[in-house]
Amino acid sequence: MTKLVEYIKIALMNIRSNKGRSFLTMLGIIIGISSVILIVSAGNGIKSGISGQLDELVGGYVYIYVDSQGENGDIIRFTDSDLDMIIEKVDHIKGATDMWMFGTASAQSGKGTFTAAPTFGNESMQFYNTTQMLRGRYFTKNECLSGSKVCVITEKSAKKLFGSSNVLGMEVSMNLYGITQDYTIIGIRKDSDSAVKGMVFNSAEVELEIPLTVLENVYGYYTEKFTSFYVFCDSSEYVQSVSKQVINLLEAKYNVRGRDYIQVQDMASQVDMISDVLNYVTIFVMLVAAIALIVGGIGVMNIMLVSVTERTKEIGIRKALGARTGSILFQFLMEAVIITLIGGFVGIILGVLGARGVCSIVGAMGMGSIQAVIDPQVVLAATAFSSLIGIFFGIYPARKAAKLSPIEALRHE
Repeated sequence: MTKLVEYIKIALMNIRSNKGRSFLTMLGIIIGISSVILIVSAGNGIKSGISGQLDELVGGYVYIYVDSQGENGDIIRFTDSDLDMIIEKVDHIKGATDMWMFGTASAQSGKGTFTAAPTFGNESMQFYNTTQMLRGRYFTKNECLSGSKVCVITEKSAKKLFGSSNVLGMEVSMNLYGITQDYTIIGIRKDSDSAVKGMVFNSAEVELEIPLTVLENVYGYYTEKFTSFYVFCDSSEYVQSVSKQVINLLEAKYNVRGRDYIQVQDMASQVDMISDVLNYVTIFVMLVAAIALIVGGIGVMNIMLVSVTERTKEIGIRKALGARTGSILFQFLMEAVIITLIGGFVGIILGVLGARGVCSIVGAMGMGSIQAVIDPQVVLAATAFSSLIGIFFGIYPARKAAKLSPIEALRHE
């Protein structure tokens, strides 16, 4: 133990006597370790944040659609009775609806004319967009059946139209394909702070949710039969079981069992697929960062070779005084390990701080709350790897020093 302490002291003394050279040697290790930790921690944080937002937005529902023709050659068309049957017979379902989305409408108010993105559906459409209701309520089943001209809008839409979010009971005029209709605002929905929302939902200055029957009564669309619809589950954990039950019910009703005429798109699996892509990107960048560690290790070997050359006479004196080969080897190996450990420690600190900084910047860019995920296993692995780098690249210089002949070493100038 005493010898180990002595070796550490000698190593630290040599490092201090060559501060600039030692720092440049550590720099490669610092860059490599900090890059690995930053990439993994920030990547995991961003992946977790995006996956969480996607799961919140689309993870709890499935999309059912017709992919082929039925037995008699006609395309299968679903009806509201199918939705009622599914809600009645399948557990863990909050609702189901056919939905029509438009991105070419306009909305007018006293403040001007704005682009509008209306979405039409039944009362279950409230589960499609999971942001909270700030004021008012969602339209009911009776309002859907009677074709009530009511709507739910977002807080941003309310402020755009009227300059305030306190607009319950007011009317907004919407023009869709040349037909203008006034709608009474009965609910204000909270805006989503997720940048992912724009990739999933309609995005316009004004967003409206309107009963589906209005689409037929006012705009002349035939909505009683449809080829696709959404089913909303109690949570994403029930998506798989609900999908199977819904497909079984519909295939039995339309006598197309096992023919893949009716398909399901599981939104939760789409979230998993995006997470997998992010994982692959993280792994690739980690491999690139690992190259910096190897370069840093080569730098350690180079500096130790220089150190052996500079201290050849010292080695000769020590060996002449009886120092064993193993002692010389261990002394130089200890110096290489300490250099890499110091570089690794600094790299860990910079990596953690960098990951938190990157996640803060990404969050500030509209991606919502993104927190860096600091995995202790990654930190330990980075520390162990830096130690192995020091040992691996320090062995050759240390062995070279240990094998020097005392006589040849003493002759060295």
